[in-house]
Amino acid sequence: MNKDFSTEKNFAVFFDGENISSECLDAIMSEIEKKGDIIIKRVYGDWTTPNMKSWKEKVNDSPIRVFQQFNNGPNATDNTIIMDAIELAINNKNINAFCIVSTDHGYYSLALRLRENGKYVLGIGRENSKDIWQNSCNEYVTIENILKGSELLEEKQKIVSDNESLKSIEPGLDVIEYGLFNSRIDTDGWISFSDLGSTIRKKYPNFDPRSYMCNNLLQLIKKFPEYLEIKSDDCLHPNYWLREKEKYYKEEK
Repeated sequence: MNKDFSTEKNFAVFFDGENISSECLDAIMSEIEKKGDIIIKRVYGDWTTPNMKSWKEKVNDSPIRVFQQFNNGPNATDNTIIMDAIELAINNKNINAFCIVSTDHGYYSLALRLRENGKYVLGIGRENSKDIWQNSCNEYVTIENILKGSELLEEKQKIVSDNESLKSIEPGLDVIEYGLFNSRIDTDGWISFSDLGSTIRKKYPNFDPRSYMCNNLLQLIKKFPEYLEIKSDDCLHPNYWLREKEKYYKEEK
């Protein structure tokens, strides 16, 4: 019987820093956050070598734990990640999902072992990774597709910020835009306020509508009636949803 992974996923994320560029970190983390909560995040590599220089700079402002593994043998970093992931799968019952970020097909056996233990496995790597690695995961997402989405977000944010009718009320809109792009949506494009708020706080833990002279998220969103539309149910304490109005993503002819 296939395991039901419809419940909330609690991820442990392992970056092979010697195999993945640090420039992809933010976009990859946003992709994982769409699929569940990130409980543990680690990056591995030999931090004494020049090729980890960009990672050293990146982790200065990124909340991710670093792990040192000297290159004292073939696949030293790979082996350490494999051992740590299996140990975590056995000892930490709060983790039900693992994300391995690497293009190296040597992690396929780890993916199979984790799945044997009832864990959900998300693989993230380049599209040219070998089929055995991609097919060993429950889901494999290519970095190329993730970066396309990230570029689209930047383009949409630029169009919004360049729109003359929104310039006077723009503060806060960029944060909402991030939440809209990275939250789960239904088939009609609606996003629940709860999902939106959760997504925003994963990226911006210090987010507070009062910073934008609003008492709550609803008041902040209501500042943009030409850009966002809102609906609610008929409950005593209503649930709210919002979606974006696409006309503000169309450049003026």
